[in-house]
Amino acid sequence: MIKTITGFRAEAVRLRILAGIFFSALSHLSDTLKVLSALSEIRAKRRAVHGAGKIKKFIKADGRYFFMDNIPGWPSVASRGYFRTEIARAMQHDGENNPLSTVFFSITSKCPLRCRHCYERDNLSVNEYLSLENLKQIVANLKDYGVFHFQLSGGEPLERFDDLISIVECTGKGADVWINTSGYGLTYERALSLKKAGLTGAEISLDHWDEDEHNLFRDNAKSFSWARDAAMNCRKAGIITCLSLCATNKFITGDNLKRYASLAMEWGVSFIRLLEPRETKTFKGNDVLLSADKIKVLEEFFLNSTSGERLPEYPIVSYPGYHQRRVGCLGAGNHYLYIDTRGDIHACPFCRSAAGNAVTDRIEDVVKLLRKRGCQAYTTAGLACSINNHI
Repeated sequence: MIKTITGFRAEAVRLRILAGIFFSALSHLSDTLKVLSALSEIRAKRRAVHGAGKIKKFIKADGRYFFMDNIPGWPSVASRGYFRTEIARAMQHDGENNPLSTVFFSITSKCPLRCRHCYERDNLSVNEYLSLENLKQIVANLKDYGVFHFQLSGGEPLERFDDLISIVECTGKGADVWINTSGYGLTYERALSLKKAGLTGAEISLDHWDEDEHNLFRDNAKSFSWARDAAMNCRKAGIITCLSLCATNKFITGDNLKRYASLAMEWGVSFIRLLEPRETKTFKGNDVLLSADKIKVLEEFFLNSTSGERLPEYPIVSYPGYHQRRVGCLGAGNHYLYIDTRGDIHACPFCRSAAGNAVTDRIEDVVKLLRKRGCQAYTTAGLACSINNHI
C-alpha cells in the first residue's frame, strides 16, 4: 500500500507535479511570467530547505505522492490549496495575508510518560482543558483560514482516542492530518480506525536505535516496544510513518545515524525527522546545545540521505535545523504556529508566550501579532527552534 518511488519514475512524478502547480497557478493568476517567477522562488527556497536540487524520491500512498512529511501529498485538495498558498507567498513578499502551511495542535493534556525533554510538561494533567467541541471549532476556524496540513499532538493523542477519531474525521476532509505520538496504545485495530477516519501519517518518537538506550532516555521500560509496534501497525493499516529523533550530543555519530536509518528501513518507515534538542525547565545541561562538530555530522548524514549513494535505501530525511540556519525560523505565524492543550497560541512549541487563544480569539488577529513579534533568537551553534513534538 505504501511504496518508495525513485529513478525515472520519480522524475516523471516530479514533472507532473510541476506541471500541475503551473497550470493551477495560471488558472488563478492568468500571468505566465508572474507564475514562472513565483515557481522559481519556491524552488529556490525548497532547495535551501531540502538541502538538494531536484526531488529524487517520493513516498506513494493511496495514489498520492509525498516528498516531505509536512507537505500534503499530491494530487489532492490539500496539495492544491497548499501550493496555491505558496505561490501567493512567493508573489507577496511581505507575507501579510499569507495563510499558514501547517499547524501543530496539542489536543490532550494526558500522557503516560513524563519525559524530561517534553515541552508540554507543565500542562500535562489528568483533566482536559478543551472540550471536543472546542477542538472541532478550532480545526474548523483554521481550515477556514486556509490551513491544509495539521499535526495533532499532546500529551499523547492516543490517550484521547475517541475524540481523536472525531477530530481526524473533520480535519481530514480537504486537509492532510498527522499525529505525533510515542506509540503508546497504537494497536493495529486503532491504526485501522484512524486510517478509516482519514489519518494521513504518524510521527513516532524514537530517540535511539538501541532499545535500552531509548527506554533510558524516556525513563520507561516499554517505550521502545510501543514505538516499534506502532510503526508496524501503522504500516499494516496503510498509514505513512515517520520516526522522530531527538538527536543529542551523546547520540550523534555517523555509526549511530546509520544504525538508526537501518532500523527505520527494517520497520518499513517512510520518513525520518532529525530534531535538535531544545532546553526546557527539566532538560538542561551540556547535552542540550549541540556542538559544531555534531551539527556537521547531522548535516552530512542529511545531505547524503537526500542526494547521495544512500538515496534509494534510506527513508526520506528531514532536518529543520539545517534549513533554519539558511532561511530562518518558519514559526511565529510565518509558515506555522503552535496551539497548546489550553488553546493558547504560541510562535512554536518552545517559544512560549501566548499571543491569543484559539477558542476566544480570531486566528487572523493572533497570526498578525505573532508575525509582528517574530520568533525568539536562535543561534547558529545549534539552538534552533524545532518544529516538531518531543513526546
